[in-house]
Amino acid sequence: MCSTKNLIAKPWGSPDKSQVLVIGHDPRLQRAETIASYCFFADYYFRDKPAKKNELAKYQLAESLFVCIRDLTGGHIQDNEVLVTNLCNEALDHAPKGRTVLIPKDKAERGLAEIRALLKGSNVELVFPMSQQVNYWLQILGFYPADEPFLRKAAPKEIGVKNEQPYYEAKEQGAFKLICGKMYQVDSQYCVFPILHVKNYPLKGKFLTYQDNYSSCKKAVGVILNR
Repeated sequence: MCSTKNLIAKPWGSPDKSQVLVIGHDPRLQRAETIASYCFFADYYFRDKPAKKNELAKYQLAESLFVCIRDLTGGHIQDNEVLVTNLCNEALDHAPKGRTVLIPKDKAERGLAEIRALLKGSNVELVFPMSQQVNYWLQILGFYPADEPFLRKAAPKEIGVKNEQPYYEAKEQGAFKLICGKMYQVDSQYCVFPILHVKNYPLKGKFLTYQDNYSSCKKAVGVILNR
């Protein structure tokens, strides 16, 4: 197994200026070897659009993130008001081909501690955790209120956890639909809205079934930002 666990992706943004926190997965979600200097290659979005294919892909990932947040917040949030991090900023070992990297519980705990440190003293009001596994860990670790049916379905299968190259696979399908776009309160201070990974934005194909979830999310976010 390749060992690149010392490679770290840094959070992007200024906590004291940001109203939104986006939480992703780990720097190398599936098979990519490249490790972003900043989470989601967010820095690329503030440069000239590159022409080279591999550099363009990094720009497009960052672009999807910022465009998605502008859409969900109805244009109320500027790009420089978005703080971006991962639940695990260490590059974990690869999962088998076609599988998603499993974030170990201890790494998730460390990541959550770092997230809480980012939030402390920040101006963040809205938190958008992306992907099923990230939201599973955030609920298990008590960051926001648990949804028991979601946790039951989203729990990782033992076959993936115990594999030589650990990977995440949920026990049951359809778990994320149960929570996507819903609002959860944290410490009477933050509003959490689970969303799909931005690589699936704009919604298309099988993810079109999430349109109602995203519509509900936009309405709730709009009420918060307009109060």
